[in-house]
Amino acid sequence: MTKVQKAFPYWEEEKKLDLRIQKTYRALQTAFVELLEEKPFEDLTVNELCDRAMIRRTTFYKHFADKYEYFSFFIREMVSTFRDQLPPDVMDGQAPEYFRQMSLELLRFQHMHEKLVRNIEHSSLLPLLMSILLDQVTEDIQMVLRRSCPGLSEKPEKLKGVAAFYAGGLLSAFLSCTRKEPAFDEEVFLEIASEYASKIPL
Repeated sequence: MTKVQKAFPYWEEEKKLDLRIQKTYRALQTAFVELLEEKPFEDLTVNELCDRAMIRRTTFYKHFADKYEYFSFFIREMVSTFRDQLPPDVMDGQAPEYFRQMSLELLRFQHMHEKLVRNIEHSSLLPLLMSILLDQVTEDIQMVLRRSCPGLSEKPEKLKGVAAFYAGGLLSAFLSCTRKEPAFDEEVFLEIASEYASKIPL
């Protein structure tokens, strides 16, 4: 279990009780987004992240071992924010609608933070960063499939494999869209996303 996994439930409780913790989190998130819009992830240091967020380095290291664990936490929070933007019935509804709505949220994020997405795409650490993102999206898809595909819920290994397969395809299609590859625009991306889950093997 990582330091983040150990600290996260405690931090969630703190966030409810202590406004200072909420302020620290928001400051880190804002600073992280700003820095990723200025430079590749590999050039970003914990020192400058803390300086930009105006927090002590000891505060950062209380919860995270390094910037990689923070990136994992940031992705978890980002996907959670995407989820919060979805219509209330989507998480309990059909998988195809979830794929479409989540894809819309990905595109909105890309429109708001084009420099950030471009810096991540051009990072020499892209495979590692995509692996972190893939893990979180896979977890999210597993949650949706458990509700919309009861047959898969009875087969944990198959559920995990199917979720990983579709998460990988969704992110690959998203990157093709952001790179503006020929014949692959946002409309095509959303069309693929909305049809994606209709072929899930039950």
